[in-house]
Amino acid sequence: MSDIDSEMPRARQRRAPREPRESRLRRRAGAVAAFLLAALAVAAVVAYSLHVHLPFGLNAKSPTPAKSTGPTGPTGATKATSTRTVSVSSLGSLSAPASRIAAVPYGTGGALLLGGYDAAGAETNSIENFQSATVTAAGTLPVPAASAVAAVLSQNVYLFGGAGSTIYELSNASFTDVGSLPASTADAAVATVGDTAYVIGGYTGAAELNTIVAYTPGSTAQTVATLPVTLRYPTAAAFDGQVYIIGGSTAGVPSATVYHFDPATNAVVAFTTLPRARDRESAATLGGLIYAIGGANARGQRSRAIYTINPATSGVRLAGVLPQSLADTVAVPADGRVLVAGGTNEGLAAVATIYAVTPNSR
Repeated sequence: MSDIDSEMPRARQRRAPREPRESRLRRRAGAVAAFLLAALAVAAVVAYSLHVHLPFGLNAKSPTPAKSTGPTGPTGATKATSTRTVSVSSLGSLSAPASRIAAVPYGTGGALLLGGYDAAGAETNSIENFQSATVTAAGTLPVPAASAVAAVLSQNVYLFGGAGSTIYELSNASFTDVGSLPASTADAAVATVGDTAYVIGGYTGAAELNTIVAYTPGSTAQTVATLPVTLRYPTAAAFDGQVYIIGGSTAGVPSATVYHFDPATNAVVAFTTLPRARDRESAATLGGLIYAIGGANARGQRSRAIYTINPATSGVRLAGVLPQSLADTVAVPADGRVLVAGGTNEGLAAVATIYAVTPNSR
């Protein structure tokens, strides 16, 4: 026979004994308690959302913000290395859009801007002087030059390479051919230690370079070291007698590596890495930090990121962002700020903007 007898009407089946009254009361009390605890939990959530204080010290605890990653690097609110430490403002404009300009600090908080590519991609021979938010014409180069680099040595301005290998000296408003690099060198980086300029990496027009070439006025330019890889479109900056080489690309692939070059020993070692691989960025040293600005990734997408590199600790942090995504800019330190001029935007068009990147006061 089954548990329920099929021959017996259900209404006549024997009912289970009724549980004692005391047990029923305990079960009901437990259900009420569970309901009250659930209601209290819901009230806590509502209180947190509305910033309402609950009694008995039961205030809701704020959750830890989630970390996230943005297009220019880490942006999580709890990540100290993404605290913005610079402000960016527009200072003025070049006389016309240009990219891959050579530049040096000049005058009082200004810059001397030499050559570059114009909006049509042609090399220019223009020289412009930027002072107090105003750009004025300051002569012409002996030949059109773009993607060259410049340095101040013994109070004179020197221009290195471009389409060729010539080294020009600008003195008293005139240019003198004072020597040559070992090879035609465009798309290189430059850094100055004392009265010596170091021209780093680059492109001959047919091959990428892995050389570090030293030039001191009155001497012949010579290769003093080699990089572990060829680098085109790197940038570089010097601090405390040391040179830091940032990004660039090898066979068209951008790098995140920052190399350290010691002019005393000519040794080159990997120093740190950027959060994102970049080439075509610019860099300048200010206040014990190196600022790496903008650049492009492997897909050619421009960046707004401004990273600081600490030579003392090898730390890298996102310090701020440009108002627009840019690569192929030039950066120079000037009167407590970094001037960032020209470049190409996300549409690959040359721009004329000049920005000031200024450390925030603490």
